[in-house]
Amino acid sequence: MNMYSSNNIEFHSFHWDNFSPKILEMHARVMHHFNIDIKYTQKNIPHGEWLDWVLKNAKSKVVAIIEPDLIPLNREIIDNALEYVIAENSFLGCAQVSNHIAPATHIYAAPSFFFITTDCYKKLGSPSFKSIPSKADVAENLCYVAEEKGVRYRTLFPTCFEKEPQEGVWPLSSYGHYGIGTVFSDSVYHLFQSRLQSNVDLFIKRCEEVLKGEFTTSNFISSTSFEKLHKVVPVPKPRRKAWLSTI
Repeated sequence: MNMYSSNNIEFHSFHWDNFSPKILEMHARVMHHFNIDIKYTQKNIPHGEWLDWVLKNAKSKVVAIIEPDLIPLNREIIDNALEYVIAENSFLGCAQVSNHIAPATHIYAAPSFFFITTDCYKKLGSPSFKSIPSKADVAENLCYVAEEKGVRYRTLFPTCFEKEPQEGVWPLSSYGHYGIGTVFSDSVYHLFQSRLQSNVDLFIKRCEEVLKGEFTTSNFISSTSFEKLHKVVPVPKPRRKAWLSTI
């Protein structure tokens, strides 16, 4: 059986019309380098709404999402992710925390590098990927549903990152931190904040290194180091219940 037949897996990537064409060009080159046939969709709609549409219209056994500012660092991570979700009838994604939603402790599988079997999605009741104010970011609700139903899934944890975002590094609950140019599980590189030109240049540089076989994390910051960081995003304050304001 060919693991990468159109009946077995389909790869998707999503962006708005204001996304950097330079990033898209380099992303496509890396996808071609790893022989990944990916479909790019440009629509000015919420990310979660697009994900709902992709899963609803999927024709393959597995749906794989690779955001345009994320690249695999090797082919093995693609093979391993596909094999895992098929063997476990589950899903997999990069570990992330919604640091803008109190209490900012829930680690979930983010849809930046995300594999899921269509059968698992149906088993979960086809929950929406849309964000829920004060509760869940995009795709986080899917993880909440899986946890409630006892369906195990897997997350790839950050190994290291390149630099702190302007607002401070992002805590991954009790695990450690991540930021601009995060490497997850030594296998995928996620830029984050691709709207900033300095980050666009950084992404282009890293893609070129991957294409030449020269990518290295020797100067990156460890995600689990005890080294003092310049700034960390503060814990968000929980929203007050509406009825409290009337007391």
